[in-house]
Amino acid sequence: HTQTQSLLNRTIISTIFKSKPSTFSTMSSTDKDAFLAVYKEIEAEIISDIQNLPALSDNVKKQLIDYYSVCLPYTVPGGKMTRGLTVIKGVEVLKQRALTEKEYKDAAILGWQVEWLQAFFLVADDIMDASITRRGSPCWYKCPNVTQDNAINDALILENMIYQTLRRHFKSHPSYVQLLELFIDTTFQTEVGQHIDTNGTPYAEGKRAPLDLTRFTLDRYQGCVRYKTCYYSFYLSCALALAYCGFDPDSDEGKALYKKAEDVCMILGEYFQIQDDVLDAFAPPEVLGKIGTDIEDAKCSWLVCKALELVTDEQKAVLEEHYGKHDPEGVQKVKDLYKDLKLEELYHEYEEEQKKACDELIAKIEPENFQDLFKFLLGKIYKRQK
Repeated sequence: HTQTQSLLNRTIISTIFKSKPSTFSTMSSTDKDAFLAVYKEIEAEIISDIQNLPALSDNVKKQLIDYYSVCLPYTVPGGKMTRGLTVIKGVEVLKQRALTEKEYKDAAILGWQVEWLQAFFLVADDIMDASITRRGSPCWYKCPNVTQDNAINDALILENMIYQTLRRHFKSHPSYVQLLELFIDTTFQTEVGQHIDTNGTPYAEGKRAPLDLTRFTLDRYQGCVRYKTCYYSFYLSCALALAYCGFDPDSDEGKALYKKAEDVCMILGEYFQIQDDVLDAFAPPEVLGKIGTDIEDAKCSWLVCKALELVTDEQKAVLEEHYGKHDPEGVQKVKDLYKDLKLEELYHEYEEEQKKACDELIAKIEPENFQDLFKFLLGKIYKRQK
């Protein structure tokens, strides 16, 4: 069954390539169908790995295959796929031409590993935050045949699948070790950020300590965002493109390019996360695709940090009373306070300032063609609604 499926997927992707002009001009970072076809091939390879596990009965293998044939398409594709498509865009920009079939396939496989990393983080994050929905559907751990017990293990398996796929496709690539190190480093950075995020209000004796609003500072917020969001959502995709194209981070030219990428990605990532915080509080769940829980979870969000700079003593008492509590009326009172403080309007001013800062920073990047990658990223997030 899995061999037939794999053959079918290879036929599909081959047909897609062959049906395009010989320059592969439309086989690009804008072609989501071609990108999804590569996902199907990776999924088939992983299912085949399970099928070939030694010392397991056919019945146990079938249980595993049936389960992960649902888990993978539920947790990995389904988002906007910006992180994955950015790898392809990065390789296109650095090559300064349309990609060959091999280059496209390699870039797409690397792009999907970023999406796999995202899936690993989101499955775990939804459990930590007790979230309800993700991408318009129940969170994976909320699915009746999954539960939290399975979902924790599934997050670990999703992470491991990244390294299985990298080994399968890039073991003989000159940048293999660098590609591995980028995933290892980025995972660590993101997990550090997740710890800072989860402990905005610390735990004591098995439960949350009393709310301490002095911990919600923009300084703490910026550190959290840099580690929790910027590296994996922006920098990783750009750095993978640089590594795949042979830019050595230890050479003068390479060091400068990686540094420029990091500088821009830190600004883009902070802007993206502040957007996320505002959307969490104000976007309708049917548009956002999830039910925001930052207030209930006592998150160190941009909104609460900004509110604390502006509140009167009376308004601060509203936060002290209701922030971090799972009470719908209290949550609404916090949101009403945000509206009274005109935080949405402040955000829109900030958004225009960040757009200007990003444009100016991008314009200074050399080589000039490398600017296109960051313009692509900024275009994906500017004024997004979900």
